[in-house]
Amino acid sequence: MANYNFRSQFHYSYSAKPVVLRATVSFGASGAPTIVSGTGMGISSIIRNSAGDYSIALSRAFGGLMALSHVFNSGASAPAAPDMYIKTDSVSSGTAPLVRVVFDAAGTATDPASGEKVLLEIVLNDSSLAY
Repeated sequence: MANYNFRSQFHYSYSAKPVVLRATVSFGASGAPTIVSGTGMGISSIIRNSAGDYSIALSRAFGGLMALSHVFNSGASAPAAPDMYIKTDSVSSGTAPLVRVVFDAAGTATDPASGEKVLLEIVLNDSSLAY
């Protein structure tokens, strides 16, 4: 893997070379996602494939996906699709590294409501060593 300059010199972990990507994603009408300005470094785009189904494209390939978490910032109301699961993990692809996720409400793929925001944290391994 190439040598990249990250913002923090030291990240204490038993995993080899962990990288954490964070983004705030805002949803508009019909589930249209937008990465909030100033967030999402390392994420090149997020697109809606179908109801509740989204592809998060990474700016480059990584050794492997270690974790992905989310929390909704939907104000006083409960989120429209509170659960999320990983549909596809191809973060090590040299041509199209991405994570495909599905937002879920009671077992049905559902778009987040217009105006909702999701805070994402993606933890990746930037090494060929096992984690």
